[in-house]
Amino acid sequence: MGVRSSNERRPRIGTRRTTRSPKSIRKGIAVSAGGVVWRERAQEGEVEIVLVQTPARRWSLPKGTPENGEKLDETALREVSEETGLQVQLDEKIGVMRYSFGGEEARIDKAVHFWLMQPTGGSFEDHDDEHIDVRWVGLGDAMRMVSYRNTATLLEDAAALLDRRVGPAQA
Repeated sequence: MGVRSSNERRPRIGTRRTTRSPKSIRKGIAVSAGGVVWRERAQEGEVEIVLVQTPARRWSLPKGTPENGEKLDETALREVSEETGLQVQLDEKIGVMRYSFGGEEARIDKAVHFWLMQPTGGSFEDHDDEHIDVRWVGLGDAMRMVSYRNTATLLEDAAALLDRRVGPAQA
Protein backbone atom coordinates (compact mmCIF):
# COMPACT_ATOMS: atom_id res chain seq x y z
CA MET A 1 0.00 0.00 0.00
CA GLY A 2 1.45 3.36 -1.05
CA VAL A 3 1.73 6.45 1.05
CA ARG A 4 -0.76 9.22 0.26
CA SER A 5 0.33 12.85 0.40
CA SER A 6 -1.67 15.20 2.58
CA ASN A 7 -3.07 17.14 -0.42
CA GLU A 8 -4.14 14.06 -2.40
CA ARG A 9 -7.84 13.28 -2.08
CA ARG A 10 -9.13 9.85 -1.44
CA PRO A 11 -11.99 8.93 -3.79
CA ARG A 12 -15.30 8.40 -2.03
CA ILE A 13 -16.62 4.88 -2.11
CA GLY A 14 -19.49 4.54 -4.58
CA THR A 15 -18.58 7.62 -6.62
CA ARG A 16 -17.33 7.58 -10.16
CA ARG A 17 -13.95 9.10 -10.74
CA THR A 18 -13.51 11.13 -13.93
CA THR A 19 -10.27 12.06 -15.60
CA ARG A 20 -11.64 14.96 -17.64
CA SER A 21 -12.95 18.28 -16.49
CA PRO A 22 -15.85 19.91 -18.36
CA LYS A 23 -13.33 22.37 -19.80
CA SER A 24 -11.57 19.53 -21.63
CA ILE A 25 -14.60 18.88 -23.85
CA ARG A 26 -13.98 20.68 -27.12
CA LYS A 27 -16.68 22.25 -29.21
CA GLY A 28 -16.61 22.83 -32.95
CA ILE A 29 -18.70 24.33 -35.71
CA ALA A 30 -19.34 22.67 -39.06
CA VAL A 31 -21.09 24.01 -42.16
CA SER A 32 -22.51 21.99 -45.05
CA ALA A 33 -24.85 22.54 -47.97
CA GLY A 34 -27.32 20.41 -49.88
CA GLY A 35 -30.53 20.32 -51.80
CA VAL A 36 -34.06 19.09 -52.15
CA VAL A 37 -34.21 17.98 -55.78
CA TRP A 38 -37.82 18.00 -56.93
CA ARG A 39 -40.00 17.32 -59.93
CA GLU A 40 -43.71 17.39 -60.59
CA ARG A 41 -45.33 14.21 -61.82
CA ALA A 42 -47.75 15.53 -64.45
CA GLN A 43 -49.96 12.45 -64.63
CA GLU A 44 -50.61 12.36 -60.87
CA GLY A 45 -50.03 16.01 -59.90
CA GLU A 46 -47.59 14.74 -57.27
CA VAL A 47 -44.30 16.33 -56.25
CA GLU A 48 -41.42 13.90 -55.92
CA ILE A 49 -38.05 14.52 -54.33
CA VAL A 50 -34.74 12.67 -54.30
CA LEU A 51 -33.67 10.80 -51.16
CA VAL A 52 -30.34 9.07 -50.57
CA GLN A 53 -29.80 6.06 -48.31
CA THR A 54 -26.68 5.68 -46.18
CA PRO A 55 -24.92 2.36 -45.58
CA ALA A 56 -26.56 2.47 -42.11
CA ARG A 57 -29.92 2.35 -43.98
CA ARG A 58 -30.90 5.91 -43.03
CA TRP A 59 -32.81 7.98 -45.59
CA SER A 60 -31.64 11.55 -45.95
CA LEU A 61 -31.13 14.46 -48.31
CA PRO A 62 -27.93 14.88 -50.32
CA LYS A 63 -25.50 17.29 -48.65
CA GLY A 64 -21.83 17.80 -48.00
CA THR A 65 -18.92 19.94 -46.89
CA PRO A 66 -17.48 22.89 -48.84
CA GLU A 67 -14.10 22.57 -50.48
CA ASN A 68 -11.57 25.38 -49.95
CA GLY A 69 -12.83 28.66 -51.39
CA GLU A 70 -16.17 27.21 -52.43
CA LYS A 71 -19.38 29.19 -51.82
CA LEU A 72 -22.24 27.35 -50.12
CA ASP A 73 -24.48 27.35 -53.19
CA GLU A 74 -21.58 25.86 -55.21
CA THR A 75 -21.11 23.21 -52.54
CA ALA A 76 -24.79 22.34 -52.66
CA LEU A 77 -24.74 21.92 -56.45
CA ARG A 78 -21.55 19.82 -56.41
CA GLU A 79 -22.56 17.58 -53.51
CA VAL A 80 -26.06 16.92 -54.84
CA SER A 81 -24.63 16.05 -58.25
CA GLU A 82 -21.98 13.73 -56.76
CA GLU A 83 -24.34 11.97 -54.35
CA THR A 84 -27.26 11.54 -56.76
CA GLY A 85 -25.66 11.34 -60.21
CA LEU A 86 -28.02 14.09 -61.42
CA GLN A 87 -27.11 17.43 -62.88
CA VAL A 88 -29.21 20.05 -61.11
CA GLN A 89 -29.92 23.75 -61.19
CA LEU A 90 -30.21 25.92 -58.12
CA ASP A 91 -33.61 27.21 -57.16
CA GLU A 92 -34.88 29.05 -54.06
CA LYS A 93 -33.13 28.70 -50.71
CA ILE A 94 -35.21 26.70 -48.21
CA GLY A 95 -33.33 27.51 -45.03
CA VAL A 96 -30.74 26.21 -42.59
CA MET A 97 -31.05 22.98 -40.63
CA ARG A 98 -29.13 23.05 -37.33
CA TYR A 99 -28.15 20.16 -35.10
CA SER A 100 -25.37 18.95 -32.81
CA PHE A 101 -23.49 15.69 -32.73
CA GLY A 102 -20.35 14.22 -31.27
CA GLY A 103 -18.85 11.96 -28.69
CA GLU A 104 -16.95 12.23 -25.43
CA GLU A 105 -14.13 14.38 -26.77
CA ALA A 106 -15.94 16.87 -28.98
CA ARG A 107 -19.36 18.37 -29.58
CA ILE A 108 -20.05 19.76 -33.06
CA ASP A 109 -22.74 22.32 -33.87
CA LYS A 110 -23.65 21.90 -37.53
CA ALA A 111 -25.51 24.21 -39.89
CA VAL A 112 -26.64 22.75 -43.22
CA HIS A 113 -27.90 25.21 -45.85
CA PHE A 114 -30.51 23.76 -48.21
CA TRP A 115 -31.88 24.91 -51.57
CA LEU A 116 -34.66 23.66 -53.78
CA MET A 117 -33.12 22.21 -56.95
CA GLN A 118 -34.44 20.89 -60.23
CA PRO A 119 -32.86 18.14 -62.31
CA THR A 120 -31.47 19.04 -65.74
CA GLY A 121 -29.91 15.68 -66.65
CA GLY A 122 -27.83 12.81 -65.37
CA SER A 123 -28.75 9.44 -63.92
CA PHE A 124 -28.91 7.80 -60.50
CA GLU A 125 -26.58 5.15 -61.96
CA ASP A 126 -23.80 7.76 -61.77
CA HIS A 127 -24.10 8.47 -58.03
CA ASP A 128 -20.99 8.13 -55.87
CA ASP A 129 -20.40 5.25 -53.46
CA GLU A 130 -21.22 7.27 -50.33
CA HIS A 131 -24.83 6.06 -50.51
CA ILE A 132 -26.30 2.65 -51.24
CA ASP A 133 -29.52 3.87 -52.85
CA VAL A 134 -30.87 7.00 -54.53
CA ARG A 135 -34.51 7.30 -55.55
CA TRP A 136 -37.45 9.52 -56.37
CA VAL A 137 -40.05 9.49 -53.59
CA GLY A 138 -43.38 11.28 -53.22
CA LEU A 139 -42.97 14.27 -50.92
CA GLY A 140 -45.42 12.96 -48.32
CA ASP A 141 -43.72 9.55 -48.29
CA ALA A 142 -40.32 11.24 -48.01
CA MET A 143 -41.44 13.11 -44.88
CA ARG A 144 -42.24 9.74 -43.29
CA MET A 145 -39.13 7.94 -44.60
CA VAL A 146 -36.39 10.33 -43.53
CA SER A 147 -34.56 9.18 -40.45
CA TYR A 148 -34.43 12.45 -38.52
CA ARG A 149 -37.23 14.80 -37.47
CA ASN A 150 -35.28 17.94 -38.44
CA THR A 151 -35.05 16.61 -42.01
CA ALA A 152 -38.82 16.10 -42.09
CA THR A 153 -39.27 19.66 -40.81
CA LEU A 154 -37.03 20.95 -43.61
CA LEU A 155 -39.16 19.01 -46.11
CA GLU A 156 -42.27 20.67 -44.66
CA ASP A 157 -40.60 24.05 -45.35
CA ALA A 158 -39.80 22.91 -48.89
CA ALA A 159 -43.44 21.80 -49.37
CA ALA A 160 -44.65 25.26 -48.31
CA LEU A 161 -42.41 26.87 -50.95
CA LEU A 162 -43.55 24.40 -53.60
CA ASP A 163 -47.23 24.93 -52.73
CA ARG A 164 -46.93 28.48 -54.07
CA ARG A 165 -45.68 27.15 -57.42
CA VAL A 166 -47.47 23.91 -58.16
CA GLY A 167 -50.32 23.92 -55.65
CA PRO A 168 -50.57 21.83 -52.49
CA ALA A 169 -48.21 18.86 -52.68
CA GLN A 170 -50.03 15.54 -52.59
CA ALA A 171 -48.80 12.88 -50.19
